[in-house]
Amino acid sequence: MLRPAVLLRAFAAPPRWLPLPLSRQFAPSLILTTSRRCLATESSTPSPPPNATTTAPGPTAEAPASSGPIASPNKKSPPVSQLRKEARTTKQPQPSQIKRPFHVSRTPSGNLAVYELAKRGGNKKLTTIKKIEGDRAALRAALAEGLKIKEKDVKLNTLTGHLRVEGHRKTEITAWLEQQGF
Repeated sequence: MLRPAVLLRAFAAPPRWLPLPLSRQFAPSLILTTSRRCLATESSTPSPPPNATTTAPGPTAEAPASSGPIASPNKKSPPVSQLRKEARTTKQPQPSQIKRPFHVSRTPSGNLAVYELAKRGGNKKLTTIKKIEGDRAALRAALAEGLKIKEKDVKLNTLTGHLRVEGHRKTEITAWLEQQGF
């Protein structure tokens, strides 16, 4: 049985700290604006913005004018991960843009619904693909062709709509489905 002190520690909210380190690259006005923004999100009533008639402060002794990518403390810049993602992407047609007669949906956790089964005491190994929408027979043919499997080893259960593939092939099937854009 848990003691009350343990329960209190388990459900206590961690303190809200200012996530930005105080260094030379951040101007004090930026830190003040960021902390006000954090405080505004915590309260239920919106607070009025700082004096809108004043202009952004000029360079200070701590932060030179060319201190980094921060142009204005009031301007919101995109996260670094988004900038990196945009730099990596190119304008090539993605496989997901190709129209297919079938679609394999993902689970709520974002994974593909591909599962491995072991039957007959582990002697018979199967892989099941669930959450298939559209033409399941076309998916069966495309999967057999894409993984170079005999079509008789890929079976369609018409009652449940699941595909069963002989052998433990979860990694191959998920890689193929992701390559197809699902």
